[in-house]
Amino acid sequence: MKQFLFTAASILFLAACGQTQPVNIPAKESSKPGANEQVAYFAEGCFWHAEIVFQSLVGVRDAVSGYAGGTDKHPDYERVCTGTTGHAETVQVFYDPAKISYATLVAAFFASMDPTELNRQGPDEGTQYRSAVFYRNDNEKRSSTRK
Repeated sequence: MKQFLFTAASILFLAACGQTQPVNIPAKESSKPGANEQVAYFAEGCFWHAEIVFQSLVGVRDAVSGYAGGTDKHPDYERVCTGTTGHAETVQVFYDPAKISYATLVAAFFASMDPTELNRQGPDEGTQYRSAVFYRNDNEKRSSTRK
C-alpha cells in the first residue's frame, strides 16, 4: 500500500509539470550548456540542498539555483518566499548524457527528498518548496513518470 501511495503521489505532482512552465534561472557564465551537455530542471525543496545533491553526481557539471512554475517574470528570493508568485525553488542541472542518464537524475531526485510532503521538505515549508520535475519533452516525461 505504501508503494502504491508513493507511486500515486509521484505521478500526480509530475503530471502537473511540463515544458509550458516558465523557468527563471539567473544567468551566469556556467549557465550555458556545453557542446555535449543537456539541461534538466528539478525542484525538491531548498535549492541549495538540491544543488549539492546533483553536483555530487558523476556526469553533472553544475546545478544552478533559480525558480520555475510561477507567473512572475522576474522572481527574486524575497517575492518567491511570500508564496504569491507560484514559483518553486528549482535547480538547472547541466549534465553529460554519455556519463549520466536523465533517468538516473530522476532516480537521484526521488532518493533525495520525500515526494509525499506537500509544499515542504524537512523544516522548509511553503509552496516554493514543493517537489516537481520540469520535463522539456516526451522522453523526459516518460522517464519522470515510469515506475
